[in-house]
Amino acid sequence: MRFARGLLLLLAALAAPLAHALETVTLQLNWKHQFQFAGYYAAVEQGYYRDAGLDVRIVEVDTGQDPADAVLNGRAEYGVGASELVHLRGEGKPVVALAVVIQHSPLVVLARKGAGIETLHDLVGKRIMLMPHETELYAYFQREGLPIGLFRKFPHSFDTKELIDGRVDALSGYATDEPYLLLQAGLAFVRFSPQASGIDFYGDTLFTTEQHLRKHPAQVKAFREASLAGWRYAMAHPDEIAEIILKRYSARHGRGHLLFEAREMARLMQPELVQIGHMNPGRWQHIAQTYVDLGMLSAVPSLEGFLYDPNPPAMPRWVYGMALILAILITLVAYFVSVNRRLAHAMAERQKAFALLSQSEEKYRILAESSADVIWQLDEHMRYAYINPADEKLRGFSREEVIGKPVSAVLTPASLDVVKRINRQRREDEARGIRSGAVTFEVEEICKDGGTVWVEANSIPLRDKDGRIVGYFGISRDTSARRRHEQALSEANAMLQHQLDEIHRLQEELREQAVRDGLTNLFNRRYLDETLERELARAKREGYPLTLVMIDIDHFKRLNDTYGHQAGDIVLRELAALLWGNVRAEDVPCRYGGEEFLVMLPRMPLETALERAEAWRRTFQSTRVPFGEFHLETTFSCGLAAYPEHARTPDELLRCCDEALYQAKHRGRNRCQVFRPAHHAHEHR
Repeated sequence: MRFARGLLLLLAALAAPLAHALETVTLQLNWKHQFQFAGYYAAVEQGYYRDAGLDVRIVEVDTGQDPADAVLNGRAEYGVGASELVHLRGEGKPVVALAVVIQHSPLVVLARKGAGIETLHDLVGKRIMLMPHETELYAYFQREGLPIGLFRKFPHSFDTKELIDGRVDALSGYATDEPYLLLQAGLAFVRFSPQASGIDFYGDTLFTTEQHLRKHPAQVKAFREASLAGWRYAMAHPDEIAEIILKRYSARHGRGHLLFEAREMARLMQPELVQIGHMNPGRWQHIAQTYVDLGMLSAVPSLEGFLYDPNPPAMPRWVYGMALILAILITLVAYFVSVNRRLAHAMAERQKAFALLSQSEEKYRILAESSADVIWQLDEHMRYAYINPADEKLRGFSREEVIGKPVSAVLTPASLDVVKRINRQRREDEARGIRSGAVTFEVEEICKDGGTVWVEANSIPLRDKDGRIVGYFGISRDTSARRRHEQALSEANAMLQHQLDEIHRLQEELREQAVRDGLTNLFNRRYLDETLERELARAKREGYPLTLVMIDIDHFKRLNDTYGHQAGDIVLRELAALLWGNVRAEDVPCRYGGEEFLVMLPRMPLETALERAEAWRRTFQSTRVPFGEFHLETTFSCGLAAYPEHARTPDELLRCCDEALYQAKHRGRNRCQVFRPAHHAHEHR
């Protein structure tokens, strides 16, 4: 009994691989194993890839390697890239974006603080490590008027010790990764983000190639769905995935580093607001246009074939207005189908007529002379031996003007090349013993009035008793109307696509306008109110600090009254530019109203925030703003309040911040004041 049971288990074990054979594919990462790729590890561990019939091999990038090359050259079926994918598409590379994982790019430039580097322009002449495929940073430098030749560019070693030990002045990195190492090392650093110049590109994006998608569409869909399921699991269970990475993939980063990555990625992915994998065609179009505007691409590439869509969306409501155009297009298509069917039927009937012609010359002549289609015969030298009266109605030439003329006198040069190619193929077939038959083709013929007409011709060889070709019979039908309809259909399609593209662009602009201040391009109060409540809830849940800095320009009304509102607007924009250029990617600067600004600083202790606010104040105090023939000089005051020291709700935090600003104004302006609860109570008494 035991032997029989063991035999059955052995047979089951041997049969299992045959019943569940998995298809092996490779995923090429764009960096080393870490939480940045947590979703793919989760898809392996949770069996999502296995359930999709896939055995996925996850490969980290080699030093100096471009991950896109591995996919384009066939060493991997799938890869992880970023916004450089649309740049590659513009260069003619057949990449296909499958899903965007990180909605906002984490790519930043990190520089040593205290080395004379306060702004991006201070990097001119400095030593900087960059990767060739980091096109987003190159676009950032271009927009800031800093060609890459102004820097002392070094190959990237991917080691933050180069910056810590002072061997370089700056390096490129991810906001989710390198800042943790620099903070652990106690290095004060400055972070420059492309978002400061309005370059908000996509981050990590799953991609493949057109060839692989064309050959394996079901596999691509299954791989994408399993990967996104893995990402949803990973972002819901970061501690579990961190342990899996340490045990099975890499111990290069500690557990604290991996969880820091997880928190930063959640901020950039925004999974609670944006579905993981979502791609906006309008945003990809904007990214490509940015490359064109900065001279990094010659033209915006077509997104057709670049963006993968497994389930095309239902028609939006705003497209219903296009129903009339679509109805016209459908009617035209139906008309063309009907015309083609009638033409095919007529051609079949004419071919039957040819069989009867050999039996009865009289029947042939009656049919030919009365036919509405042009019937013709060529001799072995390709000269017209016969043509019916329908040709004169079509082209205007009388029968006498055509008989004896070579076919080259009737056709345009391009159409003559078509006929020569057909005849050359016929001769080659005949030489190989292949008997050629009827051939259908479309050519352009010359009319007597100087114009041209398109016809569809059906040609049949005439043979002697030995089977040698001695001429051709043919029927031609006018297809000019059909070609005009096809042209109209093509133009209507192009017009519809243009309108759809314009709608996508307008949608993107409206979305931006809804959260931006029109004058300063900072976030507006509505956006801050929504974000503050969400960020404060996350700070409570994860136990990190959050600081608010409220800024008010001193004597702003006097400035407006003295120099006019145009001067006030210039000063407001100058302060906005200062804030944009000196905040982290996760910070939220906004214009809160009038001359009042507010900056939300998640994960920043109150002491650090006070140092940051003092630096802004000193910089703004020393700024001379050009206005006409002289310069404007002004200052600002600011109040600071923090969670959890001062308040635990958004309204209370804003009230404490406002009270601190009031105290700064009361104490003489041009200063930064931290909220003091005891002093606040004294004032109320």
